[in-house]
Amino acid sequence: MLDLHDVSQSIDATDLRILQALAQSGSLTGVSEALHISQPAITQRIKRLETKLGVPLTERFGRKIRLAPAGQILASHGAKIVAELEVALDKISALCDTRGGEFRLVGFPSASATIVPEMMRAMREIAPVVTFKYREAEPPEALELLSQGEVDCAIIFDYQSTTKLPSNVIYEQLWYEELNMVAVSSDPRIKPGRRIRISDFQQDHWIAGCPKCRGHLLTAAAEQGFAPDIVQETDNIPAMIAMVAAGGAVAMVPELALSGMRMLPEGVHTARMIPARQRSVGIAFLGTTQPSPAVKLAYALSSRVDYRRWNLQLLND
Repeated sequence: MLDLHDVSQSIDATDLRILQALAQSGSLTGVSEALHISQPAITQRIKRLETKLGVPLTERFGRKIRLAPAGQILASHGAKIVAELEVALDKISALCDTRGGEFRLVGFPSASATIVPEMMRAMREIAPVVTFKYREAEPPEALELLSQGEVDCAIIFDYQSTTKLPSNVIYEQLWYEELNMVAVSSDPRIKPGRRIRISDFQQDHWIAGCPKCRGHLLTAAAEQGFAPDIVQETDNIPAMIAMVAAGGAVAMVPELALSGMRMLPEGVHTARMIPARQRSVGIAFLGTTQPSPAVKLAYALSSRVDYRRWNLQLLND
């Protein structure tokens, strides 16, 4: 038997907005563009809600997707709920603009030099009276700060959906980036425009990054049948690349970190890998029945980020 109380507790405003946008656009691409939510996240939310309700909410119609009868009912009634919520949030936002307030964000080091400054500039236009408070931490520590209520939102990265989220935290992927091999320019395996295999470097010494990055390196190497000989470890990406330039070791570095550097040290080249190694970048926040003003602000700020400048890509590109 369907537990309506349980289902009502699991439906939030984002679910209702997705159904409304789907009714208008008839495609996941249209919903993604309208709400700035990745297609995988949209699909995941719809499937989760269908499982709770026990009925399909969408159906295929040729190449398009449309709402099933249950989806139409939920979207119709949800429109009133979302409208009331928007009014309440606008009033809260106005209150913040009048009295000031704080927006507390935590992010990882590579984001500190790229994504975060763009969000800070956008804040001066969107909410100039609100104070932008920022601190830096790798994803595990950032998620702990978020779960404990010490920050409002977190910018984190995730390798192949391996991050273990606290039970009260939601992670929405916004972009993805490729990882690069970094080696001395005299290395014949690194050539402009050529993709290389990580297994080509199984006899080399390696430099590893933060624990999550180190774990991904170990996983990627294991998939190609070897264990990397890690001889140096540092969370500092510029230092890591400088160590590579000094000779004797190679490293795997995310695109965002490379883009944040004005120039690479002399004597260093980079190359993309085959198969491509990627990680997602997005926003983590506390899961509630309705988005807080801080989360709404975080999405507004992230939509102002020129992600192409940092060689990031949208998940549905």
